[in-house]
Amino acid sequence: MPLAEIYRLPSYLLCSIKYLRFTAHWSDKYSDGYHKNRLPAGMNSKTAILASPLLCLGVLTVIAADNARHVTPEEAEPYHQRAKAAIEAFPYVIRSSSGNDTWTGNDETVPEAAVKLLRPNALVSRRYTNHPADGRGAQWADLLISQCKDSRDMTGHYPPICYPSNGERNLGSRSFHLKAGDTWIDGTEYQFKAKPDQGCDRKSVYNFFVVPGRGIVPDISGVRSAAGDYQRRYYGAAQFQVVLDADQPAEVRDDVFTTLIGSDAGILRTLGTAK
Repeated sequence: MPLAEIYRLPSYLLCSIKYLRFTAHWSDKYSDGYHKNRLPAGMNSKTAILASPLLCLGVLTVIAADNARHVTPEEAEPYHQRAKAAIEAFPYVIRSSSGNDTWTGNDETVPEAAVKLLRPNALVSRRYTNHPADGRGAQWADLLISQCKDSRDMTGHYPPICYPSNGERNLGSRSFHLKAGDTWIDGTEYQFKAKPDQGCDRKSVYNFFVVPGRGIVPDISGVRSAAGDYQRRYYGAAQFQVVLDADQPAEVRDDVFTTLIGSDAGILRTLGTAK
């Protein structure tokens, strides 16, 4: 039980005792009067008067016990330290399972407006490039991993809101179920009309979230559920985005996504475990 609730309990008890003494005094004084005649059969005035403060005390005890279950930001802090360390350790150099492709990441600056909106505990923004050995030409993929201490900060920052607000029209979406490393991931792929200076005509964004205690969720609804739960709210949430050229075939995009996300087997387990 939080210290604040422990400190309040003596006050609750003291008030109830004072009320009991006060009502008992007046009960004795007027026990043969009007109030007694109005009571139901089998109940004397003292029983009626005692019932109210005892019921009040019971309600206060239940409230105190319920408040004791609330997770505080301080109690969630060890989890956030582990989450931050796991995200910042995400590899810069990633080899495909076939061994033929090597992706190399370089950090990119995140717009200040996005940082202010998210208030992230941990944030990784990188562009990975690959020069396939078979001469297919250079490929690129942008990776964004963001993790917030309060899941409510995440609810306003996800692709259907962020990209259109940046002038990139939403062209549609599809659900995906892909295995990255040893983990199956359910998520949503969105497509947006890219800006002329972004190096592609259409942009594909593979998106999913991780909610501590619940695991991977495919869209923002799972994060909103956590934001409304006082027992999970301060464990926050993490979001993953992999951005690709949508003109590539779907199987190529899927392969790039699973290669990048599957390169770190431990990060999803760390983020999905609250304790």
